Amino acid sequence: MDTVLVIGHRNPDTDSICSALAYAHLYHHHTGRDTVACYVDDLAPETIWLLNHLGLQPPMPVNDVYLRVSDVMETEPPTLRPNQTLREAGLLMQQAEMRALPVVNYGRRLVGLVERDALASHYLDQIQLPEKIDLPVSLLLRMLGAELLAGSSSAIFRNHIWIATMTAATVRATVAAGEGVIVGDQPEVQQAALEVNAGCLILTDGAPMAESLLVEAGRRGTIVFRTNHSPFAAALLMQQSIPVDRVMTHAITAVTVRPDTPLGEAKDQLRKQNLAALAVVDEHGRLVGLLRRRVLAEQHSRRVILTDHNHPEQAAPGVTESQILAIVDHHNLGGLQTLQPLAIHCDTVGSTCTLIAELYRQSEAPLPAPIAGAMLGAILSDTVQFRSPTTTERDRVIAAWLEERSGEMIDVLARRMFRARLPDPIPPAAWWAARDRKIFSFGSLRFSISQVELTDVAEVMPSPNELSQALQAGVSSDGLDTAFILLTDILDQSSLLIAANAQGEDLARRAFAGTITERGMLLPGVMSRKKQVLPPLAAVLMG
Repeated sequence: MDTVLVIGHRNPDTDSICSALAYAHLYHHHTGRDTVACYVDDLAPETIWLLNHLGLQPPMPVNDVYLRVSDVMETEPPTLRPNQTLREAGLLMQQAEMRALPVVNYGRRLVGLVERDALASHYLDQIQLPEKIDLPVSLLLRMLGAELLAGSSSAIFRNHIWIATMTAATVRATVAAGEGVIVGDQPEVQQAALEVNAGCLILTDGAPMAESLLVEAGRRGTIVFRTNHSPFAAALLMQQSIPVDRVMTHAITAVTVRPDTPLGEAKDQLRKQNLAALAVVDEHGRLVGLLRRRVLAEQHSRRVILTDHNHPEQAAPGVTESQILAIVDHHNLGGLQTLQPLAIHCDTVGSTCTLIAELYRQSEAPLPAPIAGAMLGAILSDTVQFRSPTTTERDRVIAAWLEERSGEMIDVLARRMFRARLPDPIPPAAWWAARDRKIFSFGSLRFSISQVELTDVAEVMPSPNELSQALQAGVSSDGLDTAFILLTDILDQSSLLIAANAQGEDLARRAFAGTITERGMLLPGVMSRKKQVLPPLAAVLMG
């Protein structure tokens, strides 16, 4: 749980992936903390090619950054067997400072959960003596450290128990046949108990019993055993000899979670069931851990660093419930809220990797050649080899620095990367609509913009109708108002803009002075979604 996750935006592009890899390496160098680069959704073909070319492993794939039960559970909790006693359970709880213990069989399959409140409730229910017990004699012998003098240890005693603080006459008048009597060195009381056919005599304080009385006990079938405990201690121990399976919670689904259960769900389950703990089981019902309620009071949260984004809609699920340590980005601020202070490094450059590479250079941190190559590739990708209007002189300068340290040639690397952007065979319209897709909100309107940057776009793109339908599917699934795709031709330095629906088409006509063609709205010189597409749309919506 202490691992810091460095993660880029959803539907990641090359800059998102490479900035996470590079910053995770840099952050670990500066802090020494365990740091892992991650990504959500799918890697783009260009990114896959670049990582393979450089011999780099991709970041760790994740579906979200929620904390899960496995992140905070105790993996080796003490356990009980079903035939262990309430006393043993109570002592183990006290020793381990726990309010609940899982009960397992010999295959570590969970059979129940015992809570301290259940023990207390049982004690209160049994506070009045005499009480009726239903226990194996062998268990009583073990709990009282007793010696069997008459009868069989395999017998089960089921009846009330009396403490003989009374005369022999009172015993004859009070004790019924089959009931048990706790008695000390009182031969006349022992004799009276046998006369009324007591089912069991428990001799306390190591009290003796005449041989003749033992013979009589054998003849009557009375069980007799002797303990060194006092009468009060013997009665208490017998009360605590109840097996835990009689007081444990048997409703397994109510007291269990799986290791991959999100921590928020587990918290809700603990509150609803008013439990002190939840047993953590695998798919076979075997115990793998324990989630204690007191642990959740420590307000655990995942520690994350965001690269190449800061909009909640673009973040991995669970980011808003995490502790964001830092943001490194080159986009506009998107409204993430945090509870703790954090480091923010945002600047107007063409690529997030430009900012991270500058940090490497300024701090003189060790920079492996593959990491340098990854940042160089990301800069070339985001700036479309310096053709995008978002390109700055800082991008060009740091790219030259990275070229030296990576051994990669800018022109060769860019050409091979751009060629790798489109899978073979050409994918369907849904693939295009999902590429580098980002969601934005302005006022009450929510929309997405996808972007595909290729060469010879007009020759390989799906039909505009197919693309509109694919965009509309995303509108419906994500509750958006409209959606756009920007098809950017790297060599022509122009883009086609296609909308999902009539609302999007109307918004585009009001925002741009492009030429309407049968393929879409042609936008000459438009290369950048961030600088040339989003601002005009926002101006129309906010104007």
